[in-house]
This record gives sequence, structure tokens and C-alpha cells, in this order.
Amino acid sequence: MKNQEEAADGKQRIHLRPGSLRGAAPAKLHLLPCDVLVSQPAPVERFFTPAVRRDADGLQVSFRGRGLRGEEVAVPPGFAGFVMVTEEMGEGLIGKLNFSGDAEDKVDEAQQPLERDFDRFIGATGSFSHFTLWGLETVPSADAKVHRALGWPSLAAATFLILGSAQL
Repeated sequence: MKNQEEAADGKQRIHLRPGSLRGAAPAKLHLLPCDVLVSQPAPVERFFTPAVRRDADGLQVSFRGRGLRGEEVAVPPGFAGFVMVTEEMGEGLIGKLNFSGDAEDKVDEAQQPLERDFDRFIGATGSFSHFTLWGLETVPSADAKVHRALGWPSLAAATFLILGSAQL
């Protein structure tokens, strides 16, 4: 049961299933310029089977009659991408692993109840080192949110080096 402070803050604790990272199969990802208003499994491959064409300006494809332009985007060096899903209460995502991630040390979920009802577990269902970023009619610019987000690791590393050397 939530106490008043937790209920007001809308807190949620996320616990990672580390064993799921090792077993995550390679996934082919497409980041489309649209919003999907539902969060549930869908037969995406029935509706999006890209016949990608390459030309001098990048990648081209059509989705529901609209032209999309795209490019391959790599995950920054030293990082890996994972497709993560949240377990529903009482369900095991990929086996029932303990937090050490050892497959041999399976733990009965009933023996390890959630500490609070706002705790959740996540695990990886896929891994990737690159993905296709699509824009509506034009290739996403270098100023696109995804490109800016992927620039953060190198910015953080440079800031750490600057701050670290300033303290010497």
C-alpha cells in the first residue's frame, strides 16, 4: 500500500533484469515520425514491411501512402542499445532471474515479492547497434532530438575530462 507521500509523488522504482541483457537477440529497428496512441503488442510486420530504396539523398520508403526519408544511425561507440519492456505484475519476463542475472540461480517470484506496489521490473527483448531514423518527406536533420540525445555520451565524457583535470 502506498503512503500519502508516495501516492502524491507518483514515484516508481524500476529494477533491471541483468540476465535479459546477455540473451537479447539482435533487433532491426525503425524510428517512425508518428505517435502511436496505444501501448500493446501489435502485428507491426503486417503493416510495415519496408521496401527501402537508396538514392543519393539517403533512404526512401512509403508508409500508409506517405513518403518517408531516412538514414541509418549508429549507437555511440562504447554503448549498446536494448529494446526494453516492463513486466506486468506477477509475470516473469525472461525466466525468473535474480538480480545477479545468473540463470542457474532461478528465484521463485513469490519468494521475492515487490517491496512496494510501485516497483516494476524491466528486461531486454532485443539489442541493437544501429537503427533507421525516418522523417516525413525529409531526412531528419542533425538537430533532430534523436541526434542531440545520442550526442550526450560524448558531451558527458568531455565534461568529465574537463572537470576532472580542473580539480588536479
